[in-house]
Amino acid sequence: MNIKLKKENRNVNCAIWNNSQSNDVLIIAPGIAISGWHYRAMADYFFNKCYSVIIFDYFGMIHSKKTSLINTIKLCDWGRKDINMVIAYALKEFPGQKLFFLGHSIAGQLFPLAKNSSKVTAAFLVASQNLSQRNWSGLPKLKVYLLWHLIIPFFVNFLGYLPGVAYGGKYDLHKSIATDWAKWGKSKLGLLSVVKDAKLKYKNLDVPVKFLSFSDDAQLAPLKAVEHLYDSYGSTRKSHEHICPKEVGLEAIGHFNFFKKDYSKLWTKIDSWFDQVNYPQ
Repeated sequence: MNIKLKKENRNVNCAIWNNSQSNDVLIIAPGIAISGWHYRAMADYFFNKCYSVIIFDYFGMIHSKKTSLINTIKLCDWGRKDINMVIAYALKEFPGQKLFFLGHSIAGQLFPLAKNSSKVTAAFLVASQNLSQRNWSGLPKLKVYLLWHLIIPFFVNFLGYLPGVAYGGKYDLHKSIATDWAKWGKSKLGLLSVVKDAKLKYKNLDVPVKFLSFSDDAQLAPLKAVEHLYDSYGSTRKSHEHICPKEVGLEAIGHFNFFKKDYSKLWTKIDSWFDQVNYPQ
């Protein structure tokens, strides 16, 4: 089922797997410049595990003639408004059910910004990182430096948006999203240096959370960047697992492959974590 959530002149497109036998609901929050449909196989997996599942797209992420006229889009509002809106919908439509959150990449930075994030039973964050360029090293650091300081400012000023080909992505990004993305990257503490009261929201969020990262994701989510985000969370029950692909019988995982069906043998890490929280021994 596809629906459109609307609030404060924002539209958030969602797809819902409604499992009538479910007692649990899972929200899957995407990374930047990634369609919610990238996570369809994961949604099918959890539907078959007796979860109802919601995937969605952030408002205004993709540049278009329509969104180019909107100057009030902010990256932090994907957490404060969009994730908040999806959580509110889940709480209303699935009363009495436990709510779980699965975030990819930037979703882990945005999750604590949602006012109702504390309503979530547990969160699982995949390749989520703090964007400060200080968390990168070597050639990957040079690449992100060029992205934050040269590529994004040039294309936003020249074209009015960030073309996908300029950053190696599939979609053209809205100018405001691209500009905020660069601002977070150039800041000493990432979004914690830029977004008002973010430090306090992170510190006060006491939701059980597990981080998962990969040794071959040095370009987009290096270990230091993941650990920076992990340390920022105030949760009293949190853990971090860092995987080397070859140790789990895989050639590569990187930043995106975890959510593909061919990697489903790793997905039990998610529902086993949720079960630990749901049924503590």
